[in-house]
Amino acid sequence: MRILDFIVKGQSLTKNPDCDFGNIVAGTRGYLSARFQFYGNEWNTCKKAASFYLEDREFAVLLDENDSCLIPNEVLVSDRFEVSLTGLKNDMLIKTTKVKISKTDVTGSKE
Repeated sequence: MRILDFIVKGQSLTKNPDCDFGNIVAGTRGYLSARFQFYGNEWNTCKKAASFYLEDREFAVLLDENDSCLIPNEVLVSDRFEVSLTGLKNDMLIKTTKVKISKTDVTGSKE
């Protein structure tokens, strides 16, 4: 399984510069996952979900106990998709910026 690593600081979501985001192949199924590393206390005890976007469609997936999830097959039919995070705790709702993922990304790329 291949893991794409992301960094979360407050409402900012970025690609981990140490992770290779390149050469993602359209049509992949059950192979790509996303893992999120949180900095700061805002996200502590939140229920967390990653949203993956293909064009105008959103596919939300709850994060597991390791702050990871499988990337939905529905967004992997294309060579490009976007990801963001949402956290919910009591009456507080946190959303992050979106990050674009493309098969042409290279290690450390920030699109």
